[in-house]
Amino acid sequence: LTPEALPMRRRLLLGTAVALLALPATGHAQSSGATVTAPTGGAGYGASAPGLTASRFKVTPRTLTPGAPASFRYRVDGAQRSARVRIELLPAGARRPAARIRMGWKRTGRTLIRTWTPPAGLLPPGDYVARLHAVDRNGGTLRRTATASGRSSLTVVAPPPPPVAAPAAPVATGTGVFPIRGAFTWGDPFGAVRGTAIHRGQDLLTAEGTPIATPRAGVVSWRAYQAGGAGNYVVIHADDGRDFVFMHLQNDSIAVTKGTVLSAGQVFAKSGMTGHATGPHLHFEIWPDGWYATETSAPIDPAPDLRAWAAAG
Repeated sequence: LTPEALPMRRRLLLGTAVALLALPATGHAQSSGATVTAPTGGAGYGASAPGLTASRFKVTPRTLTPGAPASFRYRVDGAQRSARVRIELLPAGARRPAARIRMGWKRTGRTLIRTWTPPAGLLPPGDYVARLHAVDRNGGTLRRTATASGRSSLTVVAPPPPPVAAPAAPVATGTGVFPIRGAFTWGDPFGAVRGTAIHRGQDLLTAEGTPIATPRAGVVSWRAYQAGGAGNYVVIHADDGRDFVFMHLQNDSIAVTKGTVLSAGQVFAKSGMTGHATGPHLHFEIWPDGWYATETSAPIDPAPDLRAWAAAG
């Protein structure tokens, strides 16, 4: 090289060294004699691995009867080979589940079926939400989207009431004892429109703690509690073949259990405002074919019977 070219080469080498120092580190870099791996990709910047997705979740049938089996068909997809799965059944509007079905560790990417029979008394009649839960070994949980929510709605109905021995002599329908043993006024009637729902009984307004009696002899076929609706309620299968339903009963006032035999006019509870109620009252229903005994069972207007019982004293 000529003396004139030497400074130019030094300037080029110096520029190249500066440029190399300015480049981002890739692969491995040397620091204090140790090899340090530079972060690459999203994992180095806090990006998480894909979560779990419920690509399939269905309950069959959608109407459950205690003692009858239900089928849950589900599929959980995810990067992990398996996930711990459970199903929770929540009453509509509630935050705490009424029942949990634990399936344990299950393979992802497969459609599985779990058959489950709800024990009698575990699920009071009403509307429920079945919700699928899953967690993988890395702590990833189920992602809920509009198309893969892992949720399904269902309804629980009461089991058929136990048979009651026929009365010794025929009893005329319409005779009986008025259920409220104290002062009362008439409230919302049968068939009144409440938003999108139709009132299925007759409201009788009365002070809290007023004694409640059965209009006719019968046997208690159901006793339960529904937080978002009926509150404390009792169903009595009467000697005339009809079912009488008493709702919003006072806490700790019910003196009967399922199977208790009652005589006409016997006091078994007190009026209250439990469940969804704005004031103390008795919500009373009459089901001529049994309370949810079949899919066609339905209540009738109880006012004619109530007025006849009130007139009889």
